[in-house]
Amino acid sequence: MKYLLAVDGSDQSLDATRVLEALTTAESLKVLHVVDVPGIPYPAMGANVAKDLAMTVEKAMKEEGERVLDQAVSLLPLHPGSVSKQLEMGTPAESILKTAQEEKIDLVVMGARGLGRIREQIFGSVSHRVMTHAPCSTLLVKQPVRSIKNLVIPIDGQEDSEAILSFFKKNPFREPCSVTVLHVLPLVDPVWPVGAMIPQEFRKEMVSYAEKFTQVLCIELERLGHQAKGLAIEGATSVKIGEEVKKTKPDLLVMRPQSQSGVSRFFLGSVSHSVVHHTDCSILLVRE
Repeated sequence: MKYLLAVDGSDQSLDATRVLEALTTAESLKVLHVVDVPGIPYPAMGANVAKDLAMTVEKAMKEEGERVLDQAVSLLPLHPGSVSKQLEMGTPAESILKTAQEEKIDLVVMGARGLGRIREQIFGSVSHRVMTHAPCSTLLVKQPVRSIKNLVIPIDGQEDSEAILSFFKKNPFREPCSVTVLHVLPLVDPVWPVGAMIPQEFRKEMVSYAEKFTQVLCIELERLGHQAKGLAIEGATSVKIGEEVKKTKPDLLVMRPQSQSGVSRFFLGSVSHSVVHHTDCSILLVRE
């Protein structure tokens, strides 16, 4: 697999670097830092002075960027694969997306929040844009991840199962995992008000079918060497996913950003964004 590690020197950026210890050795690993030079806020100081100040700031930020790259490389695990460093000038999100596209990256790894004034806002704007528009899978690191052994995988439909399985066939993790495959039946008001009108016996049949649906992916994951169990529950999807994460405390939550059809596409898209925003667990968004 080809990895792109985006770093900015923040604590979560360092955590993102260390998470590579839990991933398989890369075919190639590009470590990227983007220098986003701020505009000079005092145009009245004169063109020459403003230019000199801008050049001084840019030089200092480039030097700091090189230190950030060197620090990230020094924290990589032994035998990380073919490693290259890249210092870019520009807007971080756009540079990450452009590099991922041009290099045909399989997985972008980055901290969920970075440095700067926007850090305390709900989800960093850079990671939010990358997660929404990346052409490949994205691993958003929210807290230190020393190993990846326990996973929760919510699935909505067959396309989700196929995408997750395709990603797992690339053997992304160093060790076999214990996986909970979760399907939530949204048979509650206000998610699906007609759920209250569905007879109890039929609801039981729907849950039973959902359990069998999760088992299909479980069987395939077990064939790849992982342990897997299926779980089907009723409730509001994002809430139930959050509850399962709090209960089981997985190393990673693995899900697709959105489904590809009709109402399901809108529904799961909103669910994935809600889960990303409101859980403390690091999240792997799979695009296959």
